[in-house]
Amino acid sequence: MKINSGRLLIAIAILTMTSGLFLTTSVAQTTGAVFVNANATNNQVWMYKRAKNGNLSLVGSFSTQGVGGGNTGLSSQGGVALGSGNKFLYAVNASSNEITAFQVKSTGLTFIGKVASGGTFPNSIAVFGNLLYVLNSQGTSANITGFKIQSNGSLRALSNSTRPLSAALPKPAQVGFTPDGATLIVAEINTNNIDTYSIGLDGRATGPTVQASAGSGPFGFAFDNGGHLVISEVTMSSASSYTVSGGVLHVVTGALKDFGKAACWVANTSNPTLPQQYSYITNTGSDTVSGFAIAADGSISLLDADGKTAVLVAGAHPLDMAISSDSKYLYVLEQLLPGIASFVIQPDGSLVQIQDLPGIPSTSYGMTGY
Repeated sequence: MKINSGRLLIAIAILTMTSGLFLTTSVAQTTGAVFVNANATNNQVWMYKRAKNGNLSLVGSFSTQGVGGGNTGLSSQGGVALGSGNKFLYAVNASSNEITAFQVKSTGLTFIGKVASGGTFPNSIAVFGNLLYVLNSQGTSANITGFKIQSNGSLRALSNSTRPLSAALPKPAQVGFTPDGATLIVAEINTNNIDTYSIGLDGRATGPTVQASAGSGPFGFAFDNGGHLVISEVTMSSASSYTVSGGVLHVVTGALKDFGKAACWVANTSNPTLPQQYSYITNTGSDTVSGFAIAADGSISLLDADGKTAVLVAGAHPLDMAISSDSKYLYVLEQLLPGIASFVIQPDGSLVQIQDLPGIPSTSYGMTGY
């Protein structure tokens, strides 16, 4: 067969241009996303795509088909959570006592369904594997209730999984799993208690085992890649770190003050390839972020003597945070701006701001990302 050399050259040129376009497009593709629970009356989750340089851009807002807490806020960490390798997203609808499930796509969120939360005013969600627990914070008695995540991302209530907290209404702020999924933890602000529950093979929790917090007003918490637990303490604006063994908390650093006002939300780096892990806490009353170095034994120390690793716009009222899956970027929800502040996490833990993106609802509570 005779090949037309002119046509061959044209075909090669087109292929080369197409390949170049594909490579350019691939480089420009986003590497992650950030999600915010708007907590609005007609509730929505706002989705932002993350570029390789860390900047965020809005993908859209997606209805949960539920009712959020509105201006009352959630007073919690974990109002939205990812599951199943970031394929699914779950959000609390505090005022309609529901949990909404979404499928996550690069183009946005697809509504899967919603279920009753098993209590009143759900304000925090924890996910491990195919298991989800929700913290119901109000009503006649606060509780945790379990669900199984189905293959399509929908939720099925786990029978006989509802468990009480240490008191009827202790103002609980977060529920979360240990990295191995063996223990569930709840922080209680008003009682100064931390509850732990052991998780059985059937997914049901046993407990609570009630333990005193090292500092008063335990609020938000997060684990590093070594399994160390860092908890904020709102009363004195402090933080404590723990190891967790068999559901028992062992204090490593107790009630270390960060010199801010109202330490509330916590985000930890978790990339095991990095030589040093860091923890960050928002000080809602002083518009600052305090950074901590986490040592190999779990002890924590301030990165800055005055506790001001980052200073936000005056009146920003920082709440939730999210750290990218590669531990390179930190995102802070600024409730009263309202907006999202984006930072690059430097090798020494210091923060360099790269963006301040306005536009989110001022009712927003709950942030996660990858």
